Amino acid sequence: MTTHHIRTKSLLAVPACMALALTAGLGATHATAAGGGRYAAQAEHAGLTGAQSVALQKDVDRYVTQTGGKQVSANRVDVRGGFVLVAVPGEKYARDLRTTTHPTSAADCNYLNFCGWPKANYEGTVWQHSSCNIYWEIPNGWNSGGSWWNNQSEGTVARMYNKSKHLVYSTPPAQVGNGSYDAHGNWHPVWYVKVC
Repeated sequence: MTTHHIRTKSLLAVPACMALALTAGLGATHATAAGGGRYAAQAEHAGLTGAQSVALQKDVDRYVTQTGGKQVSANRVDVRGGFVLVAVPGEKYARDLRTTTHPTSAADCNYLNFCGWPKANYEGTVWQHSSCNIYWEIPNGWNSGGSWWNNQSEGTVARMYNKSKHLVYSTPPAQVGNGSYDAHGNWHPVWYVKVC
C-alpha cells in the first residue's frame, strides 16, 4: 500500500520536474511568474526577470498564508486594516509594482498608519496598518533588526507586545508631519503591534 502511494507521487512528480526544468531553461515563462500568470504582465512591465517573478510569487504566497490576506497585485497583499508590500527578491527596498518603478521609503508610510520593515533603514518588505485597538501580528521571520515609522496623528503612541501580549515597548508620540520612527529597531521581542 505504501509503495503504491510513493509510486503515484513519483509518477506525478516526473512531469512537474520536467516542466520546471524546461521553464528554468527558458528563463521562467510567464505561466510561472507572479500570480501564476495573473500578474505576469505587471511584473514584466516593472522590469522583473522571470526568476525574480517566480521568487516574488513564492514570497507573496507566504504572506497570503500568514496573514489570511488577498493578493491584489504582483507584490501587494491586502489585509484587514492594512497591507503588505513585498520587496522584489534582490532589491533593497519595496516598490509598488502597480504604480511605480521607484523604491518606497519611510516617507511613503501613509498618514494615520504604522509601518514596519524587516531590516534596518526601512529596507525590505513594508507592513502597514491603520486600525486602532487591534493586536496586529507582525510577519513571521521578523526576528531581529528592522525599522518602523509611526505616522499617526500628533501625539499617538504605537505599542509593541510580546507573544503573551505583554507590553515590551511604546513608541514616542507622533509629531506633526514627522511621526516617530526608528531606523534601527529590534523586532526580536515583538509579536504584535497596536498601532493606536
